[in-house]
Amino acid sequence: MAQFEIRKMKQHELARAVEILSCWNMAPVAPSAACPEPEETGLGIGSTFVAIVEGSIVGVSSYVLRGDGWAETASLAVDPAWRGKGVGESLQRARIEELKTLGIRHVKTEADRPESIAWYLRKFGYRIAGTAPKKHKFGLEDVPHWTVLVLDLDRPVPDSTC
Repeated sequence: MAQFEIRKMKQHELARAVEILSCWNMAPVAPSAACPEPEETGLGIGSTFVAIVEGSIVGVSSYVLRGDGWAETASLAVDPAWRGKGVGESLQRARIEELKTLGIRHVKTEADRPESIAWYLRKFGYRIAGTAPKKHKFGLEDVPHWTVLVLDLDRPVPDSTC
């Protein structure tokens, strides 16, 4: 596994985070008349993690607190050159650990890529809770809905040996 550091994003790193999200058609979209409530990316300074290799950002993840013990993962993207090296898993584990420390008990995640859905189920113990329509072309453009996944943090998260 490659050596990388996981830490909170700094303001000057936002452009690189957006660049990585753009690789997967997940960059933030401003509200408009055609789309008054675009998909939320959660790219706040206090709620976004980055993966750093030799001073460069190679991955990003974020979350949004929803209240009443719930949070939603909002973005998870890895530079295509760094896929398969454990970056995404480390980013996910970092945000899960932080959510636990914040008293979050349930995490909602929306995904549209079959391999990502399978990854969340296998690696982290999520369950499928249904689907939700996309607000605009985001992620996979030919998939019009999200698969809604739920993770109960009261249950242990599987280790990374799976």
